[in-house]
Amino acid sequence: MSNFSKDFTRNYGHFKGFQIALVFFYFPGVYACFIYRLLNYLYKKEGIPWRLLYRALFLMLYVPFKFITGVEIHPEAEIKGGLSIPHCTSIVIAKNAKIGENFTIHQCCTVGMSYKNLQSPVIGDNVFLSCNASIIGDIEVGNNVIILANSSVAKSIGNDLIVGGVPAKIIKENTYDFYHH
Repeated sequence: MSNFSKDFTRNYGHFKGFQIALVFFYFPGVYACFIYRLLNYLYKKEGIPWRLLYRALFLMLYVPFKFITGVEIHPEAEIKGGLSIPHCTSIVIAKNAKIGENFTIHQCCTVGMSYKNLQSPVIGDNVFLSCNASIIGDIEVGNNVIILANSSVAKSIGNDLIVGGVPAKIIKENTYDFYHH
């Protein structure tokens, strides 16, 4: 659950005092991150009691909150700390996706698997996925990448790039480190 602490700090660390309590009432991305982190933690635990708890919470939390928040992050996906979901609507992150730190995903985005081999993308650190964008298949996305709105990434891309379009093409090099300024 330490990754949830990183998620919360990255997104809501500037709130103080009573404002922190309001975060839980106003931002549905908090719920989506928390439910994913809890179910991912329980999924990795061994033993029958943990499996039963995982299945019960999956039905009681994941299924209803998927409809409430519009976020469907499969509990088997591996996402490092600093996950940011600014706008919850129609977000899907597939089973077995591997995502680095400080991943930002906006509304109507998909990180989806290839139906050819059932593999999902491997995404590096500090990746920004703008609205209506998709990363699909058994591909790799490097570190410090910005994927522009309405783009579809279906081939591997390197580090420090801004990509956009359908299919996504390199627009230019990403020289600004917006996660450390």
